[in-house]
Amino acid sequence: MDEYLSLTDTARCLGMSLKEASREVERAGLKTVLYQGRKCYLRSDIMDWLTRAFGRIAADRLAAAEHSNAQTIGIDPSELIATDKLFGNIILPCRVGTASSMLRTIASDACRTGAVFDEKALLDQLTRREDAGSTALRCGVALTHPLIVSELYVDHSLLMLFRPPHPLPFGEESGRLTALFFLLVFPEANEHLHILARLNRMLRSDGFIKDLLRAPDQDTMLAMIEERETEIVSRL
Repeated sequence: MDEYLSLTDTARCLGMSLKEASREVERAGLKTVLYQGRKCYLRSDIMDWLTRAFGRIAADRLAAAEHSNAQTIGIDPSELIATDKLFGNIILPCRVGTASSMLRTIASDACRTGAVFDEKALLDQLTRREDAGSTALRCGVALTHPLIVSELYVDHSLLMLFRPPHPLPFGEESGRLTALFFLLVFPEANEHLHILARLNRMLRSDGFIKDLLRAPDQDTMLAMIEERETEIVSRL
């Protein structure tokens, strides 16, 4: 997907009609730019808005967005994509005490997977994204991602989950602490939005989040994620 998204692109990402999508982006106050003779939106602006907006979108709308983006990238929407991508990528760091140290840990461990190679560049992108607006949600989970993923060399898409030893202040607007940190590195915008919608649907359960926080190890956490994701896809 290009750095510029038309209203049609945006509507497809949201699983909405053109009229509905137009109303939503107007309500969000997103600015248009002229690209190749037509009005478009910056991909980074759309991605940042959707990261925030998905937390407020009704469950049926999230399901529609998830299904639409899955179709665009040609994958089965019933696939347990979060479970598959988190296999071997759940980290329980033992020495993290601040937001900055959390981001450093995320960048370091992400590069160890081989998906991203430049730890400094990734850390810079993650930091810039948080400076632009925290990715922390009210439920105590952050959905961290690079501000401009196209500025990174990414070998393959990556999803990770980090659970520090205790919750951290991470900029959530009401001041709530953040206890779980996902990392999303997806060069393809539709894949990013598919997994973003999937995670938002999964996280709409206080019990699920509490279970992840109480789990004794990564294997137990992954089993919980698989159970929750299986429940979610059965509703598609």
